[in-house]
Amino acid sequence: MKNKAYFLFFLMLMTGVMASAQDWDRERYPDYNPNYSNPDPALIKYGEIVRQTPKTSKMKRVRALSAAAGLPDHVNNANTKYFPPVFNQAGGSCGSASRICYMFTHELNSYRDIDSGTNENNYPSHFVWLLTNGNSGKDAFVTHVGVPTSATYGGRTYSRTYGNYEESSDCFGWMQGYNKWLSAFGNRMLKPTTNPYSLGTEEGRLAAKAWLYNHAGDETYKAGGLIGLGVASGGKWERIPKTAVNDNIGVTNMYYVKQWGTSVDHALTMVGYDDRIEFDIDGNGIYGEEDKDEVGAWIIVNSWGGWCNDGFIYCPYAHAGPAFTSEGKLNGWWTGELYHTRKDYRPLRTIRLKMDYTRRSEMKLQVGVSADLSVTKPESIIDMHHFRYAGDGHNGDSNPAPETPMLGKWADGKMHTEPMEFGYDLTDLTSGYDCSQPLKYFFIVNTRSW
Repeated sequence: MKNKAYFLFFLMLMTGVMASAQDWDRERYPDYNPNYSNPDPALIKYGEIVRQTPKTSKMKRVRALSAAAGLPDHVNNANTKYFPPVFNQAGGSCGSASRICYMFTHELNSYRDIDSGTNENNYPSHFVWLLTNGNSGKDAFVTHVGVPTSATYGGRTYSRTYGNYEESSDCFGWMQGYNKWLSAFGNRMLKPTTNPYSLGTEEGRLAAKAWLYNHAGDETYKAGGLIGLGVASGGKWERIPKTAVNDNIGVTNMYYVKQWGTSVDHALTMVGYDDRIEFDIDGNGIYGEEDKDEVGAWIIVNSWGGWCNDGFIYCPYAHAGPAFTSEGKLNGWWTGELYHTRKDYRPLRTIRLKMDYTRRSEMKLQVGVSADLSVTKPESIIDMHHFRYAGDGHNGDSNPAPETPMLGKWADGKMHTEPMEFGYDLTDLTSGYDCSQPLKYFFIVNTRSW
């Protein structure tokens, strides 16, 4: 049985800010998880557009579908100021690199109309990556916690302050200072969604293009959306052939995906598409045969620095979906994850804490609330997602737990035993309560049975 301690706080709240089928390479990319769900309702309508568009030859139909959906023949969101610079991921953090450093940054800044080119305006991978083995994850962080900027954290991957550590470490550094935590609370997303259709289908292609073009019609953003993918790396890359069309649009000799690998193991990010590029998929020497799906490609960015086209690659439409791997598997995972900005969000009620603990991975922290001031247990409870038997690289299952203080070991090489000062956003916890009246808060420390 787990142990639990309740600490009660009486506060008068104010309405202002208080100061499946196939495995992936878990060892190489531990924070990548291809099992998405929660289909996006805004993209369902593109299936109906496909069903209502008359059948014609393949390329004529592609153009007819794009016209019916009001889409241009090419989009590249990486050319906007909202897309951050390409970088090299640290360790196996491809999932966090894709979703946080690229998608999270781009989506927030394209809504806020902010340039992503500086560390003050982009978001780090390792604030969430280090907690991969912490009974939480990057999606939970962007939903429930928020993410500090790379400038606040001290780096776009590793932190210059909190150290260069991997998610398997038992002593990596945690962020210190309530104001730093508070600065993260407003940088939030809603629960991620997915494309309801595989990119190997007409519906999936059309829906993905609509999201990339303008967030499927959401005009509050200044640019289109990005799409998070899971791929089978280790395939083959070749140069885009020289044709009059390819010369004209400037893609001749760029790299494209000739063949994916055999097993999903890596997270990438889709930034755009181009319906004009010509390929010779069947190798018969004839380029751009429309009825053989030899026209058009997705534009994908990697987190491997100067890889292929300065970090980018083209993926022919024919090589996405059923041909996701060289064995034609994983079609169901080739849909794509979508991030939704929590627009104009600001924290209205927060908790500020200072505490220490000698074996941090033994504990899970929660906050509860009750409108009845006489009760001894809360009516509603939320987990603090950063503190869920976390910090030893093994989901807090080590027995005995490593003797690691809450702040862990920083870049200075010292184990920081001073109390950790941090905070948590309670706005959602109290959203169903009358916050003009006193509420009773409970700060709950759960510990492992040992």
